[in-house]
Amino acid sequence: MDRDISLDAIKLVACIFVCTLHTIGMFMSESSDFHLSYLLFYMSGIAVPLFFMVNGFLLAPKDGGMKYYYRKIFNIVKIVCVFTFIFDIPKLVRGDISILIPFKQACSSLFFQGGVFPVFWFLGSLIFIYALMPFLKKYIISIRTRLYGLLLFLSVLQFIIYTCDIYTNYVYSFIFENVYIPQSFRLYSHLMYFLLGVCLRLYLTDNNMLKNVIGGGKAVLCYIIYILCAALICYLLYRNVGAIEYFQNSIICVLASLSFFLSLRSIVFSGYIGRTIVNLSSCSILVYTIHYPILSLLYMKTDLFVHTDFSFFAWAGLLLLWFFISYWVYQIPYISSFLRI
Repeated sequence: MDRDISLDAIKLVACIFVCTLHTIGMFMSESSDFHLSYLLFYMSGIAVPLFFMVNGFLLAPKDGGMKYYYRKIFNIVKIVCVFTFIFDIPKLVRGDISILIPFKQACSSLFFQGGVFPVFWFLGSLIFIYALMPFLKKYIISIRTRLYGLLLFLSVLQFIIYTCDIYTNYVYSFIFENVYIPQSFRLYSHLMYFLLGVCLRLYLTDNNMLKNVIGGGKAVLCYIIYILCAALICYLLYRNVGAIEYFQNSIICVLASLSFFLSLRSIVFSGYIGRTIVNLSSCSILVYTIHYPILSLLYMKTDLFVHTDFSFFAWAGLLLLWFFISYWVYQIPYISSFLRI
């Protein structure tokens, strides 16, 4: 079967968007004044929804049983533990920490955004979803009405949480999700986007009405509306320019993610462009892993993020650096198979 390069394109774009959120977000933390490059930040707000949607889309036809999903969970834990252990090797050699500390930090990274790799919360959320998949496959996904019902329930729950976020932030100056729900545990949002990807694969692949409403050229308009709404809501309601992660629960974000996904799916990639997308997409898990520690190191050791006027060039340069490093690391034998979830 021919490879669907459009899915590689979606994974690649989602990875770039995540790196953009963290890079531009660090510039935002140093300056509350609006800068043109901040639009990149709001453009990238659909990164997490796209990641979960493409995972759901890819897993929808798979039926490997419990062993298949538990093997994927094992692969996630293996990757997280190895990266955490590698980072702690100097401390272990000096005797500053015990051998158990890296494993505790791995758990903290997976479920509570702690440690050196807080971005691993995404993998922690995937662990929960994979653990649920045998049940969902048997009782929910196989029956269209039940899947639609669960999607509706999760969407309503998302809206309630979204309303709570805005209310508590506006009245009490704290965001409900930020205080009470660690990101790995926000399954009402992550599972909703995951199941939306499943739904697109199994039941809505050839739904022309859906494509006509939010696909094609209308996706551009939907995306622009999303960017403007995200910026305005972060500024006016959240009063926090970097609060884009809480905007993922909004219906506007759902529609923008869906239209963006459908639009990229409709593009045929071939030749050199297609091969480049596949090669870069295969590096996405490593780029996702290494970008945040490098950013944190630069933030602590340099004054790069103070110079907001250079934010666009810093963003572009760092993206090239991360993909360059990851591409050549992937040329090492067995690395690609080790990093496959």
